[in-house]
Amino acid sequence: MNDEQVRAWRWECLAERLLEKMKKRGFNALYAPTEAAAKEAVLSLTPATGVLALLGSQTMNRIGVFETLRQSGRELVDHATQTQGLSPAEAHQYRRRVFTAEAMLASANAIDYEGRLYNIDGVGNRVAPMIYGPDKVILAVGLNKVVRDPAEAWLRARQVAAPLNAKRLSRPTPCVKSGRCHDCQLETSICNYFTIIDRSNPVGRLNVVLIGQDVGY
Repeated sequence: MNDEQVRAWRWECLAERLLEKMKKRGFNALYAPTEAAAKEAVLSLTPATGVLALLGSQTMNRIGVFETLRQSGRELVDHATQTQGLSPAEAHQYRRRVFTAEAMLASANAIDYEGRLYNIDGVGNRVAPMIYGPDKVILAVGLNKVVRDPAEAWLRARQVAAPLNAKRLSRPTPCVKSGRCHDCQLETSICNYFTIIDRSNPVGRLNVVLIGQDVGY
């Protein structure tokens, strides 16, 4: 086997273990070995009609899902592209529309070996509807985000995902300069809401596409 095949085997073994764990937790969990397969899987899960909410996700951007949906003519709640020029109050009201969307698409910051999902959010517009919002939630998560336990999950979320996202968003926080979390307690922090999703309730509401590649923060 060549190096690429060995890595693919490792991802597949990890995914097989996670799929079993996550299905017991009520998730509709699928495995996609490549970014192209992940895009196809996500789009196949997307409702054919109704409003779709696109929440901040470099994974969805990377595999091309968001670009495809933005060019599809579908009605979207997409604050990344549709809140420019709005006042803070107007942007806030716009983001609230995610709760009445047919489905939302996003990612997670970490998954532990037991299949639990971990997220950090700045204002809560991503994690709140993930927990209690649209009837269908679709998450695409690279297997590079899989960690052993809750302690490692929060370590990854705070020390890897958060600084990278703060840098991407050009936030005036210490982590943008140092590349690590300082527990800064600033109003500009994107680390305000920490959530663990232990189980999907109702069963099957949360759909998770695991990607056998290093993708997303």
